Amino acid sequence: MAVLILAIFCVGTAELAPSGMLGDLSRDLSVSIPTAGLLVTVYALTVVVGGPLVTAATTRVRRKYLLVGLLLVSVAGNVVSSLAPTFALLVVGRMLTAVIHGTFLAVCVVIAGSMADKGKEGSAIAGTQLGINLATVLGVPLGTLVAQQLNWRATFGSVAVLALLATVLILLVIPDNGGTSGSSAAHELRVFRKWQVMGTVLATVLCSGGMFTLITYMVPLLTDVGDFPSAWVPAVLVAYGLGSIAGNAIGGRCADRSVDAAVLGLSSALAVVCLLYWVAAPSPVGGAAFLILFSTATFALIPGLQAKVLSAAADAPTLSLTANMSAFGLGAALGSWAGGQIIDQGLGIRAVTVGAAAFTALGALLIAQTVHSGRRRQRAVDHQDHDGTTERQPADSGSTAAPAS
Repeated sequence: MAVLILAIFCVGTAELAPSGMLGDLSRDLSVSIPTAGLLVTVYALTVVVGGPLVTAATTRVRRKYLLVGLLLVSVAGNVVSSLAPTFALLVVGRMLTAVIHGTFLAVCVVIAGSMADKGKEGSAIAGTQLGINLATVLGVPLGTLVAQQLNWRATFGSVAVLALLATVLILLVIPDNGGTSGSSAAHELRVFRKWQVMGTVLATVLCSGGMFTLITYMVPLLTDVGDFPSAWVPAVLVAYGLGSIAGNAIGGRCADRSVDAAVLGLSSALAVVCLLYWVAAPSPVGGAAFLILFSTATFALIPGLQAKVLSAAADAPTLSLTANMSAFGLGAALGSWAGGQIIDQGLGIRAVTVGAAAFTALGALLIAQTVHSGRRRQRAVDHQDHDGTTERQPADSGSTAAPAS
């Protein structure tokens, strides 16, 4: 498990690292900060498009060696990024790193479940998410620190070396059970006829858009708007990562009680936090405090969104979860692009907090609609059961009970 966490940490750090060094990238490659922010947009769009294509093309490859191959592609992408003399070549390196992202994470989850003791599969799968949290807590601030002390190229180079080490460890430690990643998606496509599934996936796009409208520009928000000392930015990013771990735990507990109530309440809370961030942003202390609060609210919402999709698509969890991962990526691309547009239109970096609030509020409204329609349909089913007219719950019931892992 530790090897998988290390590998996921490398992939997660490669994804998030540019957010902590946009200023360095902008100055060194002679591009604007919004243009540098496109590195996040390109990565997210590549995940959205490339993930399903890579998964479809590798269904017959044994999982262990698929992990090795995918991680080596990530190493190559980070090497290209580290050596890139131009912004265009840096984009190519980012695309190489991103194209394996979705498939890699999915295969890690499958392997973690297969390696777990009987009855411990769910805990093992949940444990893989620690890699992403560690990328937020340690990867981004350490990458930012390396960029400040050396340069941004050293950050990508360090990730490449660590990912190469993870590749070797996977070859030595992960057992080869001969399994492949193949699964039949044609049967599962029917799940997207359910509004509870599609509505939640669309809400994920909007909420993720709100998250990344702000995440992409969180360092300029601190330093340019709040006059926060740049030397202290890595420490704030560590606190941001700790907030993500706390938020993940809070969100999980809330979803255990009621998925619908958790997602609706947390999405609304995130919108309010983003709006209040606009008020606090000019203050160094207030900006830092609200960035940590934003992190907690963001990562509290994410597990609820995933649980809601899975609960509505219990008969097709693989494809529905893949679609929701793509929804997060699409939202990330939309949000990072929108943040750049807000800045380019002369509204200023501070205004991205309002854009983030608008996206998240729209997501919360859509979630409210799915919750309302699901409860209304459930009441109709209960009424039919009471009248003895049917004993079968329709497919689009909006049930909030998550399937067993």
